[in-house]
Amino acid sequence: MIYFDSAATTKPCRAAIDAMSAAMSDAWGNPSSRHALGMASRRLYEGARADIMKTLGAAKFAAAAGSPSLIFTGSGTEATNLAILGVCRAKKRRGRIIIGQGEHPATENAALAAADEGFEVVKIPTVGGALDMNALSEAVTTDTVLISLMLVNNETGAIYDVKAAFDAARAKAPAVVCHCDAVQGYMKVPFTVSSLGADMITISSHKINGPCGVGALYVSPGIYKKRALSPVIFGGGQEGGFRSGTEDVAEALGFAAAASEAHENFKSRASYEDELRRYIIHCIEDVLPEVTVNLPKVPAPHIISLTTHSVKSETMLNFLSGCGICVSSGSACSSHSKRVSAALTAFGLTARDADTTIRVSLSHENTKDEADELIAALSRGVGTLSRAYGQR
Repeated sequence: MIYFDSAATTKPCRAAIDAMSAAMSDAWGNPSSRHALGMASRRLYEGARADIMKTLGAAKFAAAAGSPSLIFTGSGTEATNLAILGVCRAKKRRGRIIIGQGEHPATENAALAAADEGFEVVKIPTVGGALDMNALSEAVTTDTVLISLMLVNNETGAIYDVKAAFDAARAKAPAVVCHCDAVQGYMKVPFTVSSLGADMITISSHKINGPCGVGALYVSPGIYKKRALSPVIFGGGQEGGFRSGTEDVAEALGFAAAASEAHENFKSRASYEDELRRYIIHCIEDVLPEVTVNLPKVPAPHIISLTTHSVKSETMLNFLSGCGICVSSGSACSSHSKRVSAALTAFGLTARDADTTIRVSLSHENTKDEADELIAALSRGVGTLSRAYGQR
């Protein structure tokens, strides 16, 4: 099986598996317990938190008393929900929320939930894979309470200039809270807490060869100081009261192990993935001129969006799967939906073209030989299947 769907999830690395196995065998105590086994688990858990903070360039940032700078969650989706709904519910007044068009469903649906609670949601155009800064400037008002933007679009691979967007928003609304969904950018494109300029940042484990079922939300000390965040899960008060539930030491250690390994090898992996991405694009343009590469203004190194124009994405996905090649027709988080991809139409594709678009996403483990097999299979698929869609 050839796997080109790493934007959906990645295979856990050996370091993550070993860390989790050791934790489940030897550090299974409840980290909130005061006995020796519990305290040993707590030390490992806090060590994992510190290791991930290092990868964000945030080791020097001290958390507010009793409140962690990095809140472990059950997923990137939960972290983003905490960021958006947590900020909104901490506000004594309703106001405006700004998000980008084509955001991940975690952001989109959390914003819609906030709208049901009385907040106004405004979406910024992202045609061609770039934020419309003029539209953003016009959208920001003094009653804007939150701006949430993804760093890398999970379907098109577009890298957005979130730092410029956050700076522009703060210029008009100094009290605005800035959140970045960096799930697809973490360990793929270079950034630190300072370079993003975000008050809160969402990251996820299973996109970087860590386990599924664990994500995290970085929270700046300023958010705690302003009391700008409320919990959305209630219980025993773990994670400083912002994410109740017994801490999962094994998942946290697996996340930290994968993050540390990815951080150590970041430059070589990103360079290799970008080289492979360019190779695939060159081959497609040379061999399959009828297929369009949806190239953003600033592309991430690991995502390629391809429109065949003549084969439905689901049909091509199934064809490639039959060839032993895994790709995606878009975000795995919304693959159950029959709606046209909002990310692709926001990029500028028509509904028909969006319906014939697949996503190829790379990892450092993919090879050029695998890329050649992908190109050959795509060529066969377009040649075999194109007539059927044209007759619809």
